[in-house]
Amino acid sequence: MENKKYKAAVIGCGRIGAEIFLYNKKIRPATHAEAYQNNPKVELLGLVDTNPKKLQAAGRYFPKAILFNSAEEMFQKIKPDIVSVATSAESHFFLVKLAAKFKTPAIVCEKPISESIKDAREMIKICRENKSLLFINHQRRFSKSIRKWRENIKKGILGEIIQSNSYYYNGLLNGGTHTIDLLMFFLGKVDWVRAIKNDRTSWKKDDINIDAWLGFKNGTLVTIQSLPQNYTFSNFYFYGTKGRIAIKNLAYDLEYQKLVKNRDYKGYYRLALPRTYKEKKTFMALMAEHVVNCLDGKEKPVSSGEDGLAALNTLFALKESAENNGKIIRTK
Repeated sequence: MENKKYKAAVIGCGRIGAEIFLYNKKIRPATHAEAYQNNPKVELLGLVDTNPKKLQAAGRYFPKAILFNSAEEMFQKIKPDIVSVATSAESHFFLVKLAAKFKTPAIVCEKPISESIKDAREMIKICRENKSLLFINHQRRFSKSIRKWRENIKKGILGEIIQSNSYYYNGLLNGGTHTIDLLMFFLGKVDWVRAIKNDRTSWKKDDINIDAWLGFKNGTLVTIQSLPQNYTFSNFYFYGTKGRIAIKNLAYDLEYQKLVKNRDYKGYYRLALPRTYKEKKTFMALMAEHVVNCLDGKEKPVSSGEDGLAALNTLFALKESAENNGKIIRTK
């Protein structure tokens, strides 16, 4: 299938689905629709939304796409190879199952994967049964720099990772899911969590901000801290026995510092001057590229349904801990 041009559709024409006017040109494509439109191996054929105003607005930006107010009608008429479910979490379960029912080869679902562990497991199961690749749009996993440095860490460039700290904003199940997923991408499975609600940074009743400790099964201790609404600061710091990396600027910049001998204090060490690695701000373009490469058989999914389920398990454990005054909760 390497030379095939894939048909794509997007369900949900809101901010992440198709509203390209919300983003500066230098970070575009920042929506599912534009990412597919810009990929030379993909043809954007369909847009779906139950809100007629959003659907018509999206149609003006993507005039070649057929507009639908019904996902089922879109599947029947287009039969896409790739579909993005760019809707709110409560609709993911139904729409992913529908896409799998139509045996869609690749399904890209926004985060979090679903509103419950049970639904997430069912989504994974039905996709597997229908041979549909399920991707969760934890965008940072598609970064080539992030993936390269993950391999560097596995090879020992930082030695043993001892501690990590990170920051997020805009709600535990919104910005927090990216933070938890990236920590797990680098450090593996979480063993336990301890969290408290942050009343000063929380602004949505149905999606609180928390500050927390996480104990990973590999022994790494991690702190995460929340920031106010739309702070757009999501940084990660990993400290090992041989050095440190910092992932900054919403993961577009990566900074590496080697641990070296301190010439001023014999027997002590310090961090050398940082080396900075920058990546073009097109995570959505990298998502589309990765999905195509998986369909072509060149890559295997780096952000699967199982990865989304693991992140959701940890998010729910953090929420449970915060609701129980910081009680230590073991992850399932």
